[in-house]
Amino acid sequence: MKGGLNKNFWHKHGHTVIIYVFLAALMVFVSAFNKDFFTLGNFKNLLRSSFPLLMAALGQTLIILTGGIDLSLGGIVALCNVVCVLAMNPDSAWGFIPALGAAAAVGLACGAVNGALVTKGRLAPIIVTIATTAVFDGMALLLMPNPGGSVHKAFARFLTRGFSGAVPFLLFLVILCLVRSLANTTPYGKALRAIGGSENAAYSTGIRVGKIKFRAYCLAGLLCAMAGIFLSAQMNSADATIGKNYAMNAITATVVGGTAMTGAVGDPLGTIAGVFIISIINNMLNLFGVSSFYQFICQGLILIAALSLSALHKRR
Repeated sequence: MKGGLNKNFWHKHGHTVIIYVFLAALMVFVSAFNKDFFTLGNFKNLLRSSFPLLMAALGQTLIILTGGIDLSLGGIVALCNVVCVLAMNPDSAWGFIPALGAAAAVGLACGAVNGALVTKGRLAPIIVTIATTAVFDGMALLLMPNPGGSVHKAFARFLTRGFSGAVPFLLFLVILCLVRSLANTTPYGKALRAIGGSENAAYSTGIRVGKIKFRAYCLAGLLCAMAGIFLSAQMNSADATIGKNYAMNAITATVVGGTAMTGAVGDPLGTIAGVFIISIINNMLNLFGVSSFYQFICQGLILIAALSLSALHKRR
């Protein structure tokens, strides 16, 4: 009985355990070159710099669990970043509230557009989201051709450094718990995985496939809105081109974290480890003075390796 339980645990969570062991080993390796790595201040900085990607990657995880993909997440992040700054009144005590509402509404609307085109239009997610990437990026550039704007200072300080840096961590923890609970323990999460396993089989069991997938894209849009809002506070401005690498990084983090590109299999907790692995590797490459061009190559190789390992594991 005990052996069966252990086998079941490793079948469900083995990849997540392995990826966190790898993350720990990577942190030890990097600490050999950076003596300040294992300090509270550095971990706060790492979380702040990784927070937007964490949000985008969690959204990507929900979509990939259905067997879909969203290449427009970076465009949504950028558009929400621009809208948040444009809607903000930095001189009013509560001038950030309309900005939060506007950014959340835009993120939800973008996700709804993707979801409607995929479910109602019956179009391939990869084609739809390539097209909407151009639309969202174009809208962001129309609204703000050049980086700029100003942010409510008290709001920015609270969101990025409030309670001595604890606010970003608490916000991240709450969102992670909500997303992981949704994906792993609720009927909605089970429906996501059923659709990713076999859409036809899920439909035959009474699952409202279109509705479930539509909601996944909407949730991803809201998470990208959170990323855009945090970037506004972090940069104290907006940049319509800020999201160009988020889609690829979110896919890489999701796959590295153990989510199968074919759908059904994955855990948001693994995605978090994937994000931190990518962030630490990028920081390490920056520390060694490696050109950003080589960093792109490295990210591509990491994604290829993760996909290869995932395919090998599936064959077994």
